[in-house]
Amino acid sequence: MRKLLATAAVLLVVPSLSFGSGFALFETGARSFAMAGAFVAVADDPSAMFWNPAGLAFQNEKGTQVMMGAILIAPAQTFYGEDPYPGEGYTTEQEDQIFFPPHFQFVTPLGERTTFGFAVQIPFGLGTYWADDHAGRFISKRVDLYAYDLTPNLAFKLNENLALGIGADYRISTIDLTRNIPLIDPFSQQVVDVAQIHLYTDGAGNDGWGWHAGFLAKLGKGWSLGVNYRSAITVDYKGYADFYQFGTGNPELDQIVAGTIPFDETIEGSTQIEFPDFWIAGLAWTGERVIISAEWGRMGWSSFQELPLTFDDYPEFDESIPELYEDADQYRLGFEYRASRSVSLQLGTLFDETPQPPSSMTPLLGDGDRTSVTCGLSWIKGGFRLDLGYEYLMMEDRSTWDAEGGSLSGYNGHYESSANLAGASMTFTF
Repeated sequence: MRKLLATAAVLLVVPSLSFGSGFALFETGARSFAMAGAFVAVADDPSAMFWNPAGLAFQNEKGTQVMMGAILIAPAQTFYGEDPYPGEGYTTEQEDQIFFPPHFQFVTPLGERTTFGFAVQIPFGLGTYWADDHAGRFISKRVDLYAYDLTPNLAFKLNENLALGIGADYRISTIDLTRNIPLIDPFSQQVVDVAQIHLYTDGAGNDGWGWHAGFLAKLGKGWSLGVNYRSAITVDYKGYADFYQFGTGNPELDQIVAGTIPFDETIEGSTQIEFPDFWIAGLAWTGERVIISAEWGRMGWSSFQELPLTFDDYPEFDESIPELYEDADQYRLGFEYRASRSVSLQLGTLFDETPQPPSSMTPLLGDGDRTSVTCGLSWIKGGFRLDLGYEYLMMEDRSTWDAEGGSLSGYNGHYESSANLAGASMTFTF
């Protein structure tokens, strides 16, 4: 029973980074979102603080700008079981959810060649929500993760064609996970649900610092080149676990469970997690009415090979969990057509590789390569701009049996996933 308790506590911090890979949120600013994020060589609105802070320097003459908005995300996932567990013929779907990570950007000039910016962004987030009685409830029933970045920036216009941007990233991350604890009833030899564990962090102390830098060059004849780097960020997590007992209908078994699991105690655990660094580089051409932009990015997930875990009150449970992630590439193509002074239209497409090996797919995260198509509309009236965007995301079907030996968790099957995303941003210029 104490080993079972250790396994439950281990899951306190596992999702913190697993979810960061499958749910990296590169949807900051509805216009850049509608161009599939192919914005590193464009970077001509306040969302440049995420895509390429050097672009702020070329916005100096616009004055002070404030952008705010959110991206609504409606994911869908179906799991089809495979042998030996939960077996062929088993099917379950995630419960309906809608997430709406917000974004906020403030940009103002500091002289003729220097521009200051500040952003609040959520680069990692989302969650999963399965039915209380689904076969994977001992791994996860529900989880929510958010990583909030507070980002100050400075951009310098080196000359009429070159700009450099630098900044800091202060990240605060929170997580909330609910799952059941199983036990083999020694009297019936059947697996029964004996308790629920609620694992969570409170935000305080779960933070870390990083930095970023961007370069933007105007090459002439409408061409521009952009490069952006965002560093890895190490976050120190401290989490808590509360336990809730389920009655099994067997009073003797319930008494054994009550005397083994500390239902009147909050368990503490900690870990140190490194979110990946990433590079993006792109090329864009801007004409009188048209912008065409392409970019490539790479996230350094190969640094996530294992997850060390420490439990202050239970040192015998300290361990390191293998994860074996790989670096992942991204490819993005965006297009904008300025129909008039007031109206512009956007289109885009992207392909993102998953860093997650199939052996580690679970109800916490069943990830796959992602392909998306995007579109959007912008309307400008005086100092006000409204941007609207939509994305349909398709995820590659993947099976745990794509890996030799199947799932490391013993929960085998394949995942079919998709998502609808819709976003809006408002920009005010003063």
